[in-house]
Amino acid sequence: MSSSSDVFQNHDRAIIGTADRAILAKLSCVEKGYYDDPFVRPMARGAASSEPGSAAFSTMEPIIRKGTHARVLAMDRAIGAFLSLPLRSSQGAGECNSRVTRQIVVLGSGRDTTYLRHRFGHFGSLRSNETHTIDGASKPSEEFVRWYEVDHPAVIRQKVTDWLPSCIPRDFDYKSTPVTHGSEDIPCDCPYESFVVSLSGNNQHSESSEDINTPTSNYHLVGFDLRDPPSDLFKILSHPQHGYDKSIPTLFVLECVIMYLPEDASRQLLRHLAESVDASSEHRNEDSFVAVAVYDPVPCSDRFGEVMIHNLRNAGIVGRNRRNHSEAITSSENRNKKEHDCLPILSLESTRTLSDQLAKLIQCGYDAAVGCDMMEAYDHGIIADDDKRRAARCEMLDELEEFIFLMRHYCVLVGVKSGNCNSGRHDASTTIDEKDKRITVAQPDGTKRTCAGYDLCAVGKNSLIGFQEGHCMFVYK
Repeated sequence: MSSSSDVFQNHDRAIIGTADRAILAKLSCVEKGYYDDPFVRPMARGAASSEPGSAAFSTMEPIIRKGTHARVLAMDRAIGAFLSLPLRSSQGAGECNSRVTRQIVVLGSGRDTTYLRHRFGHFGSLRSNETHTIDGASKPSEEFVRWYEVDHPAVIRQKVTDWLPSCIPRDFDYKSTPVTHGSEDIPCDCPYESFVVSLSGNNQHSESSEDINTPTSNYHLVGFDLRDPPSDLFKILSHPQHGYDKSIPTLFVLECVIMYLPEDASRQLLRHLAESVDASSEHRNEDSFVAVAVYDPVPCSDRFGEVMIHNLRNAGIVGRNRRNHSEAITSSENRNKKEHDCLPILSLESTRTLSDQLAKLIQCGYDAAVGCDMMEAYDHGIIADDDKRRAARCEMLDELEEFIFLMRHYCVLVGVKSGNCNSGRHDASTTIDEKDKRITVAQPDGTKRTCAGYDLCAVGKNSLIGFQEGHCMFVYK
């Protein structure tokens, strides 16, 4: 008979192990030529069966590679759209400026390589989507993007000490500095660990790019359990050495993360992210907003979705009994329960459709949200034709019907909360352009204004991400 502590430890290990499976799928894509990522192989170091000739590679089906490729492209598109947004600065008298500091926080980052691809010029979305930027805005320089990764402390510790150093080009110096936490808010004996990572190139690399030779401390890794109170996470991020700024436009990336959180913990996290935006009057001339980019399954209520949940149940990730997070932790009766029975109900089980996902964002405080299933993303706008042609050249796909089912059961969505448009006021007059879903909010002084972040939710030809009318869902508060 397993104790409840054993069950939760096995549950945690199973979820942490999903990072290994994700990086192996990406590595298989890169080996087949779907896309370029020179960091994925060293980042896969230590993952089970990471060699091309291993059983994991020989049994990985084309449908998995094709779906993983679409997942990478969709999240790159959302991140690239955020990086391309022209933003207003209080120093610039309200003028647009693509070089205003912004922040990206990857929650549940695992072995993600997006920062490295962006840092060293391998972020393909920024190159392929240049025509989708607003007013010709280009990506901001490295020094104007503050990048955070957050995951379980054991994962972050290994990433800092083992995985990242093996990814860094030889002519760059890698340095990770632990951040000491000791205050009334965060005790010295707290289980959290965080690091500031600096990368600096030598003169041999100076001819390729001035930006990537500039020593940077804009890369931060934080060990944190996302089931814990989100307020604790923001205390860590706000440490002077990490420098998180609530007044700066911020994108939170959650790629197959919400699905593994207990339902109440996922809502608490999403709500806290929305509430973290700085709405103080001193920043009213800036584009202060929080956006979330989410990639998650939508199991629906059909046979395909039930098989998905059944497989996760067999893996020890989904429990049998239905209870909320707090009950699962505090109930003493769990000690005598059968293995998995005491696990809390996960977001995956309660947020089963695209409309559920979008409604959840609005309920958690976001002004607007837009999303589509991955088949719509693949066929209508988000995945570029050139990328689809490249995938088709890599290998044939015989299981077309199964691929469609798979893609219908995953979604990509974006939610935005503005800090200066006051669209959540009960007396605010919000106008929605029915053609491209752009939002304008009447202010107390009679003026109308919008938020640059709302452009991430645009639909149609002006969509930075590629959402198309009739092929996505748009909701607003």
